[in-house]
Amino acid sequence: MKKLLLISAAMILFGGLALRAYFTLVPPPEPTLHEPLALIVPDELEGWEIKDLDMAESPESSARISEFLNFDDALFRVFQKNDVFVGLYIAYWTPGKASYRWAGAHTPDTCWVVNGWTREEREYSIPFTYNKIRLEPAEFGVYSKDGSSQNVYFWHLVGGEPFSYDQTGTPNILGALLDVKEYGLNLREEQFFIRLSSNKNLDELKKTPGFKAIIESLVEVGLEEEVSAAAAPLASTQL
Repeated sequence: MKKLLLISAAMILFGGLALRAYFTLVPPPEPTLHEPLALIVPDELEGWEIKDLDMAESPESSARISEFLNFDDALFRVFQKNDVFVGLYIAYWTPGKASYRWAGAHTPDTCWVVNGWTREEREYSIPFTYNKIRLEPAEFGVYSKDGSSQNVYFWHLVGGEPFSYDQTGTPNILGALLDVKEYGLNLREEQFFIRLSSNKNLDELKKTPGFKAIIESLVEVGLEEEVSAAAAPLASTQL
């Protein structure tokens, strides 16, 4: 037993040294975000009231969590037009800045619920289309609090690809090993966490002038899905 423990410890030590050597010799990928999020997402839309809130004011976060997550760029911008509300939350990390599981740990399933919201519905990796714009498959949920509900789509992009939310539990060393199994040593991709929420569904938002500009800004940050010419069009989902 003692010999087995020594062998296991040696293997872990060797693996750690190998990873350190790899990260020292192989540079991380180049980031794709080249301008501030605040300049990409529209801050003026005719007929809309738009304001930026501190990240700590979002249901995902708090002053302590925001500091801990150590974003390279972040935006929490809310749009109001008559009785239509749209909230757009984007957090960004440059390549190698944060582990994949820590970056994706503040989903509505955890932080919104902890902050008093009730999860009414939940769907995983569903298609999202807006007219001819097709975004990456989204996580979707309906969350309610104090008599009102929000339809929420969210994405965690790792190197431009949606990160799976099939995992359970909190980020830990086992989660890191699972990431190695899925991504190999390629654990230094840039990351976006994007959340789009509204009190209206997508069909209603399509009829609201100006909403298209919000969707187009998500395309600009890299959320549009690459689709082959032979792929059949998908029906739009409801927000």
